Amino acid sequence: MNPTEMRSLIPALGLTEYWYPALPDSSVPRHRPAGLKIMGEEIAFFRDKDGAVAAIADVCPHRGGSLRRGDCHYPGTIACPYHGWVFDARGECVAVLSEGPDSRIPGKVRGRIFPTRTLKGMVFVWMGRGAPAPIEEDVPPEFFEGGATIVMTATRYWPVNWRVALENALDSHVMYVHRNALLQLMEPILQFGPAGYRPRIVNGRAALGYIPDGEAPRPAREYYPAVDGHWPKTQWRRLWLWAFPWRLSRRITRRPFNPDEEWGMHTFIDGKRVRSGGHHLPSMFRFDFGTHMYTRACVPVDEQITRVVYYHAVRRRSALGRLAARLFFVTFQNWAMNANFSDQDYRVMAPQRYDTAEKLSGTDAEVIAWRRLLLSARGMPARGDLGPIEDAGDESLADLRSGPR
Repeated sequence: MNPTEMRSLIPALGLTEYWYPALPDSSVPRHRPAGLKIMGEEIAFFRDKDGAVAAIADVCPHRGGSLRRGDCHYPGTIACPYHGWVFDARGECVAVLSEGPDSRIPGKVRGRIFPTRTLKGMVFVWMGRGAPAPIEEDVPPEFFEGGATIVMTATRYWPVNWRVALENALDSHVMYVHRNALLQLMEPILQFGPAGYRPRIVNGRAALGYIPDGEAPRPAREYYPAVDGHWPKTQWRRLWLWAFPWRLSRRITRRPFNPDEEWGMHTFIDGKRVRSGGHHLPSMFRFDFGTHMYTRACVPVDEQITRVVYYHAVRRRSALGRLAARLFFVTFQNWAMNANFSDQDYRVMAPQRYDTAEKLSGTDAEVIAWRRLLLSARGMPARGDLGPIEDAGDESLADLRSGPR
C-alpha cells in the first residue's frame, strides 16, 4: 500500500476510541452548560452533584432540543430549553418540567453520556462507543504528576483537517516556513539533507523522528547551482545567532523532561539516548525543548476545522517559580510559539490540497510512519496489507531514498 492510499483510509473525523482534550474546567459554569463540537459530535458540558464536569450529547432525546442552550436549574442536572426535560450526569431523564412530577418519562429515557476526567484543569472526554481505555495511554504523563509540574494550555482553531494539522511536524518545512519566526531567528538555518528524520515506532502508540549520530543537520548558507544563488539569501541572521548563543545549548545540555521513550520523545541508538520529537496517538505532536515539554493536540471539530490545544509543561519546585513560569507563558511564550510561530503553519496548510497525488521525499519518512501507525490505531479495522507496524519506518525510508514516488 502506498502512502497516498494510507492517507485516504484515515478517518476524516478522527479516531473515535480515544481520550481527547475538550475544554478547561474553568470554562464550565456552575449554573449553566457549556458546549463544544468534537469529531462532528455536539456535546454539552455541565457539573455533576460533586462539581465535576460531565458531558452529554447536545441533543435532547425528546425532539432534538439543544441541551447546551438549556439550564442547570438543579445541582448535577441539565435541562432542555424546549420542554424542560431534565437529565443527570448518568444521562437519565429525572424530570419533565413541562409535564409535572407525575410524568411517565423519567426512568425511561437516556441521553448519550461521554465519560470525562479532569486533570490539571483540563477536561478530557472519551469519544468512543465502547468502555473507556485507560486514560494514561492517551494523555501525557505530565498531567498525572504532582504539584511541581504545571501544564499551561492554549487553544487555537486551524481551518484545516486534523490529518493535515498533524502531518505538519517532523519534515523539512520548519527551517523554511518558520525562517522568520521570532523563536526560529535565534537558531541557524539547518540543512537536513535528502533523508531527514528517521522514524521509529514505540509501543504501537508513538512515531518518533530521530537523526543518528554522524548525520546531524548542518548549519549552512549553501549555493544552489540551478538557481545560481545562495540560501539563505543574506547573512543577517548571524546577528541573532550571536545575540542568543544560549538557546541551543540549553536544549542540548538539559536532562530529558521525561526519560520514557514513548512519551519523552527520546529514542535509543546503540544504548545512547537521542533527543527527538514525534507523534503520539490519537492526535498529538510532542517535542522536548529542554526547558519545557511542548505538545500540540489536534482535535477534529469537523472535516474542515481542527481545534489545536497546546500543552506547555514545566517543573518548578517553588510557588514563586511556578508563578514566574505562568507569567512567562502568558506574556511571551504562548504568543511566540502558538501564534507567531504556528500561524505560519496554517497559512501554508489552509490552501494545501490534501486530495492530490503526492511525490514524496526521504524527509517525509516520519509522516509515512505516522500514517501507518494511525491505520493500526485502536478501533481501526485490521489490515493485513500494512505489514508489521514496527518495521514501518525503516521500510518507508528505504523506499524514499531511491527518489520521489
